[in-house]
Amino acid sequence: MKNVLDRRQFVAVAGAASAVAVAGAAGCAPQTDGEKESDLPATGEEGAQEGDAVFKHNTCPRNCHDTCSLITKVVDGKIVSIAGDPDNPITAGAPCVKMNHYINWVNHPDRVLYPMRRTGAKGEGAFERISWDDAYALMVEKIKEAVDQFGPEAVMPYSYSGNLGLVQNYSVPHRFFNQLGATKLVRNICSSAGSAAIPYTYGNNLGVDPEKYVDTNLYVSWGINESATNVHSVKFIKEMKEKGGKLIVVNPVRTPLANFADLHVRPRPGTDAALALGVINLIIEGGNHDAAYIDQYCLGFDELKAKAAEYPVERVVEITGVPEEDVRALADMYGTERESSIVRIGYGIQRNTNGGSMVRAISLLPALMGMVGKNDHSGYVYINSGYWAADLGGNDGSSLADENTRSISINQLGRALLGELDTTKEIPIAVMIVFNSNPMAVTSNNELIREGLQREDLFTVVFDIFQTDTADYADLLLPAATFFEYEDLNQDYLGFYLRYNEPAIEPQGESKSNLEMLNGLAKAYGFTDAMYDETPADVIKKLIDVDSPYYDGITYERLQQEHWIKINASAPYEAKEFPTPSGKIEFYSEALKEEGLDPVADYVAPLESADGNAELFAKYPIVLLTPSTKNLLNSQMNGVPQIADLIGDPTVFIASEDAKARGIADGDEVVVKNDRGQLHLIARVSDTCTNPGVAKAHKCMWPKLSLDGNNVNALTNDVLTDIGSNSTYHTNLVEIVKA
Repeated sequence: MKNVLDRRQFVAVAGAASAVAVAGAAGCAPQTDGEKESDLPATGEEGAQEGDAVFKHNTCPRNCHDTCSLITKVVDGKIVSIAGDPDNPITAGAPCVKMNHYINWVNHPDRVLYPMRRTGAKGEGAFERISWDDAYALMVEKIKEAVDQFGPEAVMPYSYSGNLGLVQNYSVPHRFFNQLGATKLVRNICSSAGSAAIPYTYGNNLGVDPEKYVDTNLYVSWGINESATNVHSVKFIKEMKEKGGKLIVVNPVRTPLANFADLHVRPRPGTDAALALGVINLIIEGGNHDAAYIDQYCLGFDELKAKAAEYPVERVVEITGVPEEDVRALADMYGTERESSIVRIGYGIQRNTNGGSMVRAISLLPALMGMVGKNDHSGYVYINSGYWAADLGGNDGSSLADENTRSISINQLGRALLGELDTTKEIPIAVMIVFNSNPMAVTSNNELIREGLQREDLFTVVFDIFQTDTADYADLLLPAATFFEYEDLNQDYLGFYLRYNEPAIEPQGESKSNLEMLNGLAKAYGFTDAMYDETPADVIKKLIDVDSPYYDGITYERLQQEHWIKINASAPYEAKEFPTPSGKIEFYSEALKEEGLDPVADYVAPLESADGNAELFAKYPIVLLTPSTKNLLNSQMNGVPQIADLIGDPTVFIASEDAKARGIADGDEVVVKNDRGQLHLIARVSDTCTNPGVAKAHKCMWPKLSLDGNNVNALTNDVLTDIGSNSTYHTNLVEIVKA
């Protein structure tokens, strides 16, 4: 194995990260350092004080559906406690387990606090402190060199979801790069397949308000682990169950929610389209579809009926591995609920080469049953981005960019850095500026990224809170502020709230927000536009100054005073008006046909599967799923010692049948491998977690904290999905052997 930093050594130094640490790391209970909720200031009490304490209202901007509202207690300029806002209906005083360690994260002794320049070899992680003036001068020098030699497309920003603030992520950071004419990064890791697929059916993405889950009669959790990725929806689902509602979980993995489901259906990964079409066929055969609704509001029912007929239950069983009784039970439970039901479509399923088609197939079910627009507690939920009315495009400098500027998918960073894409063969990436992300931990096929980052002719800037694996390869490492240290605005992408984030403390050291850093770079480069003098308050006012009923009455002043405001959204599709070409729900899409895809929906085997590539399957017969863990947000929080201890050594869950065939016992060190790479993990043998032929290992551990300097992205695929060019992490065949 590689000689890498021992995980326990790395995190041990952080034991004294904070003078006051938040207790309770195991669950989602509110943490208030002994205070009662009644001792906390009510929403609207700006700057309420308790003795020497000041209370501030913050918003967690992580890549999470819930976007928690927080109340931060500050004494003498230091954060001493963080609690969920008990008045907010989503957060309800109980943020997730990760929030319990934010104090240790903010006050971590290993935070990057000053600009630093590389002194050793790339990957060595050796730096010396410099000034911000010197840092800007070096960046300008290298950018101008790249522009002079290759043109502005030789410069590329790399950013993703380390911060989802509307100011600090979606708008301001892109201004400089758009004005420069830099390569455009297509940021399509997370949800782009489903986000692109669902509008073919409905025209946009308008899902059900999670606060309305409690009123539905049937909730279908399809391809998602709510307990890890949007924990606050679980309380609404449980309340629905307590009121007599039914719960169905469709997931190859036994998630916590599956433990109290009325039905748990476990299809082979990548076969969900076949399952959905089989269920549609059974519903139509039984006459349980809403014919009157379909006649009035839908297009292409005959085509859907014909396609679904190609999936009799016997074929569905063969493709999916789901027992016939479970297929029929799913069709019966969903197809006989006439009053209200919700289908929650997760992101995991769409991270396959056929991901867009799978989401498209599942999205047809609520319309088949006449549930879309029926009331405020029926329909579907994917990502509620259709409610985002903020003027992001008008504030990111995109009007300055040439529409013909080169675009590169974030999922193919390694190939881009190595000049293996057609678009990078003549114009290389000569300068890369990384912020809000850690590509060495989160991006597919990361052995190619490692090789690319080692290029001596690549100038890499990393703007981060910690010295990540990516930062180890940086030529320039710059200190980023935490969200407790600047102003921002967030909008849920599951709930219906705009949430204001006020600074709780001053930026530590010489750290800067994205806005400050990139405005400073623009000025140093010689750009004089007035937008580079705007404050976060200026940007927020412009973002919400839009002609949208969702934002009626919402002002900057109200946000400052109230801290979070629910947007003015009614039941999705209440008017039964759909922004599709036909103005109806489209079971049949001419637009899909024009793109060379099935105009209805169909099952196409994943590129790496027994049906998709029998030869590869014979060599690598296990599908490796790489879902989230509740303890991390992608690669964030890795260096916090309490979380590192919770996680322990990185593991892979394997079914007992597969383990026995390979001589693997629980606790053994194993090698997980395919043609892209390999890594060492600790085996956890479990028949409750996965089925035979399926393994699970959590994503995004920092490689340098692993057993051998790798994480699961040494194995993952960098091909793109059929719709939306999404990541395909779960189209991933491997073999597992004892180390």
